Amino acid sequence: MQLPAKGTGQGDTSASTPREVDSQELLGSSGQLVIHHEQRRYVLRRTKSGKLILNA
Repeated sequence: MQLPAKGTGQGDTSASTPREVDSQELLGSSGQLVIHHEQRRYVLRRTKSGKLILNA
């Protein structure tokens, strides 16, 4: 899957450009990130095949 180039505005419905972060920076060496959102706990993790999955 190819993403649009930065700054093209393709697929961007907001007035501001969304923040971009490398997944390695988020997940670190553990391959997981815990996100707290509206009193719920979510875990974003990298699978063995290199994909990302978000679980509640």
